[in-house]
Amino acid sequence: MAAVKTSKPNFFGKGSVEVGPEPAPGEGRTRRLAITADKLVTQPFEGINTIADVISYAARTHGTKRALGWRDIVDVHEEEKDVKKVVDGKEVTEKKQWKYFQLSDYKYLSYVEVEVAISELGRGIIHLGVGPDHVFNIYSQTRCVLSTESASSLIFTTLRLASIGN
Repeated sequence: MAAVKTSKPNFFGKGSVEVGPEPAPGEGRTRRLAITADKLVTQPFEGINTIADVISYAARTHGTKRALGWRDIVDVHEEEKDVKKVVDGKEVTEKKQWKYFQLSDYKYLSYVEVEVAISELGRGIIHLGVGPDHVFNIYSQTRCVLSTESASSLIFTTLRLASIGN
């Protein structure tokens, strides 16, 4: 599969264009990228059809480049401050607790590391007996691990089908 280079000037043509039927009053027409005005894009490149394909492609093409970054909380500093506010027309002073987070330097996972993490999580889901007919949820804090958990839950069916074929 040939990679599409998008860094050329004017690669995308003139930008977006209006497509489709005339809109209802007060609405605008649908817009699409000019070079794809004749059809809806359903995949980024030929051969990339699933989330698993996207993850694999990203790892292949970007390798050890930084994919996901985060900072850990090193320490939490608490401070009490007087805060003035107006209640029923009168100025009132309240004491409020403020928290300040001391953060570490950024840490990163490469595209290859993300692919490995997603694969391991997906295989773990399969090992737990979760199949295509099951519905399950993964709850996590908003952080880079959530991204890998979400992707693994989307591609575990692909891994399951691959493991059945082997």
